[in-house]
Amino acid sequence: MEENKQILLVDDDRHKLQQLDTMIKTVGFNHVLLADDGDTAWGILKDRKIDCVIAAYEMKEISGLALLKIIRRDDSLFDTPFFLADNAFTKIKVIKAGQTGVTGLFVTPYDEKVILRKIPSALKKLKAPVVRKTENTVNQGIRLIEKKEYGKAIEVFTSVIKKKEIAPEIYFNIGYCKTLQGKHTEAIEAFSMATRLDKLFAKAYEEMGRVYKLMGDFAKAEECMHQAAEIYMDSDKIGAAEEVLNEVLESGTNSLNIFNTLGVLYRKKGEPQTALTQYKKALKVHPDEPYIYYNIGRLYLDIKDISAAKKNFQQALEKDPEFQEAKQVIKAIDLGMV
Repeated sequence: MEENKQILLVDDDRHKLQQLDTMIKTVGFNHVLLADDGDTAWGILKDRKIDCVIAAYEMKEISGLALLKIIRRDDSLFDTPFFLADNAFTKIKVIKAGQTGVTGLFVTPYDEKVILRKIPSALKKLKAPVVRKTENTVNQGIRLIEKKEYGKAIEVFTSVIKKKEIAPEIYFNIGYCKTLQGKHTEAIEAFSMATRLDKLFAKAYEEMGRVYKLMGDFAKAEECMHQAAEIYMDSDKIGAAEEVLNEVLESGTNSLNIFNTLGVLYRKKGEPQTALTQYKKALKVHPDEPYIYYNIGRLYLDIKDISAAKKNFQQALEKDPEFQEAKQVIKAIDLGMV
């Protein structure tokens, strides 16, 4: 048993959190930290050495899945064992967790025997020598990039691929080098492979979008950059998403998707007027899109303007009479539940 390992437990249900804390200590882990929301957990992860995380899949603010996405993108935390817990894992939840890099799943109520089997196993897994060797090779390639020796860097990364020690980051680095060499088609191929290996690799989508822009394919550029922004937003990296979307706007786009996503982003940031401006731009592009009216309605709910909210939900229904979410919110408003 790894008694000295620090375990972080995250759940916004305090009762479940205390139950899990008791069980974890019962099976022999004495160094346990508790967080009742994702923000607190992230603060602990950045401040302390945490050896393993168990987080509730569903939480009101930052979900367990969102927290997992964040740490898998952090250079110092990406390999931390991370378990998600839920009382009923659907197929979609399992797929999303797997794509994001979850270590394992716990079905609640927790089973002491399962915890005793899974956590020590995750903590004891050491990197194989071949993985360490691969890391050294990749670091060598990165040093060559810093020296602007892109041809040699590509040779180093390609040698890793030939040994079948494939990781999306390898293809990303090759794409980066190919871009700087002006080999745009080959760069697209490398970035595409990176995103096939990791469908949540936002940076690869972002760079691929920039290459398409260099090639003059602005539609593909916007598609890739929008995908990157969506992934950043799902990971609660609002600043990164904002930068990408504004970069697309600078290209002179008049896209419904970009304006709508910016509206959602600024709503998340707590900037309702800026969000409303973006939604109105989206309506100018596509005045018959019901989801824009629905999003504006949600925005007005945020600022407690119930009358304006209901008006927009009704407009959403006019555009799409089968819009169930709009029907439900209007019903809730009429019943005084909102």
